[in-house]
Amino acid sequence: MSIKTIKIKKIELLTGLKLKRNYISIGFDTAVHSTGIAVTRTTEDSIIVDLLQKIEVPADKNILNSVDLFLSQLDELKQTISHKYKLNINIMEDCFFGSNVNTLKSLARFGILIYDRFRGISEVSKFVLPNTARNKLKFKKSGVSIKGPKLKREVMNYVNMMLNTDINDSDLADALVLALYGLVV
Repeated sequence: MSIKTIKIKKIELLTGLKLKRNYISIGFDTAVHSTGIAVTRTTEDSIIVDLLQKIEVPADKNILNSVDLFLSQLDELKQTISHKYKLNINIMEDCFFGSNVNTLKSLARFGILIYDRFRGISEVSKFVLPNTARNKLKFKKSGVSIKGPKLKREVMNYVNMMLNTDINDSDLADALVLALYGLVV
C-alpha cells in the first residue's frame, strides 16, 4: 500500500522540473546507525511515495558487528524490494568529510555495501551528495550559516510542504529527497 500519492504536475510546477513518467527510484540516506530508505514511483499523472523505512544499528556495536547487522537488514529489504519493484534508479547519499574521519570511513563502507546489494536489481546506481539532490529539487535554506539540526528541520519542512506529508524524521526526509532526485536525473 502506498504512503502518499501526489499529482505530478504539482511537483513540476513547484520545482520547474520535468519528472520521468512510469519510473521507480529508491533513495538511501546512508548513516552509521540509522539509514533512511524511500521508494518513489511515478505514473503518467502521479508520484507515489511507496515506502519509507529505516535500517537501524545500535551505537554500542563494534564496526564488524554493525556491518553484519546492517547487511542482514539490507538483504531482507533487497528481497522485499526485488519482489515488488523493477527499480529504474538507486540514489545513494555520497559521503563527505565533515569533522570526523571515523564517521567518513563508516559512511563510505555502508554506502558501498548498499551499492553492492542493489546494483543487480536497479538499472542505474548513483552516489549523490545531499546538497546536489536538494539543489536540484529547488530547496533553499533560510541562511548561509544554517546547518546540522536546523538544516535537517528545514529539509523536512520542504519535503512536507512539497508532498503534503507530515514526516518528522530527518533520515526519512533525506531519503525521500534522494528518491525524488532519482525521478529527475
